[in-house]
Amino acid sequence: MDRRYVIGLAVALVAIGIGLAAFTAPWSPQTTSPGLDETYPAGAGPDHINFSALEEDDMNVSHTPREYWDSYAIIYTAPPDRPLIEGDYYINSNTGEILADRWHNATVYRNGTTYAAVQLVDDIPNERQREELESDDSYVYHDATDAYYRYDPRYGQIAPTNIGRHPDLLDGYTWTATNRTTHHGVSVITYRVTGKRATAADDAPPLRNGTLSLGVEDGIVYAFDITFGRDGRTGRYTYDVRPASFPDHSWVDTARAVASENATESSAR
Repeated sequence: MDRRYVIGLAVALVAIGIGLAAFTAPWSPQTTSPGLDETYPAGAGPDHINFSALEEDDMNVSHTPREYWDSYAIIYTAPPDRPLIEGDYYINSNTGEILADRWHNATVYRNGTTYAAVQLVDDIPNERQREELESDDSYVYHDATDAYYRYDPRYGQIAPTNIGRHPDLLDGYTWTATNRTTHHGVSVITYRVTGKRATAADDAPPLRNGTLSLGVEDGIVYAFDITFGRDGRTGRYTYDVRPASFPDHSWVDTARAVASENATESSAR
């Protein structure tokens, strides 16, 4: 073949290759795989997560996400055969108010040293538990709403709860980073489960599959979806910290009024 044709063909092929690259580049998937040189929160890396170390910097799910959202929810689900004593949490970023679901559809409220709770009678599962509420001096029955209320403006230190501690389920396993993405606008690293840690409890069940989202800047677990497998059965747990409206809590005013009325009646006796 004439040398001029060979040179011309080579130039044409190079031009076509450059054109195709320029055309396809904007359409390539924008995925980012974590590398050894990427930034990780203290206590985490591309092939490990030390959950104890993540907690040492005082970042926690009841405070840090307030930087991102005006209000948000912490939604946790467990298998049907494992009823939740503590369910969803809702946090008002501007006021610091917290609403939380409790067993038997009870709801609790806290803001500073103020604590309130409501339990509708229709949701009390048996007479024994109603008798327990009836004999508890901190609760007052309100006939108009058929509910028990508690209100304490000087409750003081709130006892530790499960808020933000559901991720303890993840501690006994090994994790490997797979990509970086965002969780409702928050930069996170996605990890997948790869096995069980040597230090895991003897009765820790194997994880059949599982992923979690770890905050790049704060080391907070923003979501996980895990499935345990044991004795031929599976159990799925999910956890999600996400923006959500702060629910109506006008019942707190009722609790305050009921408690005040009860205190007045007690002092008059």
